[in-house]
Amino acid sequence: MIYFRFWAVFSLALMMWPSSAALALPAAQVAQGLANRYGALNDLQATYSRVATTPTTDQIFKTGASQVATGALYWARPAKLLLEQSTPGPETMVTDGATVWWHLPGEKLVYRYRNIDVAGQLRPLVAFLGGLSALNADFEVSSAPADPARPGQHGLLLASKKGEEGGVDKLTVWCDENFILTGFRLNSITGETTDFYLTGFKENPGLGEALFSFQIPKGAEVIEEDGSQ
Repeated sequence: MIYFRFWAVFSLALMMWPSSAALALPAAQVAQGLANRYGALNDLQATYSRVATTPTTDQIFKTGASQVATGALYWARPAKLLLEQSTPGPETMVTDGATVWWHLPGEKLVYRYRNIDVAGQLRPLVAFLGGLSALNADFEVSSAPADPARPGQHGLLLASKKGEEGGVDKLTVWCDENFILTGFRLNSITGETTDFYLTGFKENPGLGEALFSFQIPKGAEVIEEDGSQ
């Protein structure tokens, strides 16, 4: 009886093993899967849950303070992006590919970045979405370590070939077994990480140009940012 049980358990383990091992696809295969699915995409939208973690250092331990937000993401070729936060408070960050606007309604403030490269968190994400058909052109591509928060998903680690000295220098993207995007992570050289978890994905919803055209609200103070700090 013990012998039978052993082989029953061992056989079950063998049956499960190929399924688990199959999750570890080579980076090139994942990149090609994304290219096949999204290479000809014109626009997309999704809802997101965002978790931003900032490391803090004391004398003994390094801990992280996390903030959670939710909202909607919209993207259109060639380099238009809108992040519309709803909780914990409304915020809008939008770019037409050149100028970046960041609106904080609660503070009646609008930050304007006249070069998308200075808004570090947007540049690699826009480059990724716009270059899905050929990720190797802008990034060094490798497999990302497994993430317990994203079980069963494929991850790609993208390092910018531009080698910028500030802002975000890495982008990690995840997809499911059908190469549907499920999220991404922005990593800065100072240790901050921003995780986006995507749901409600819509491909080619037909987003209009007006969605990415920001109008300064009446009474808002506009602060010019040139990225020189």
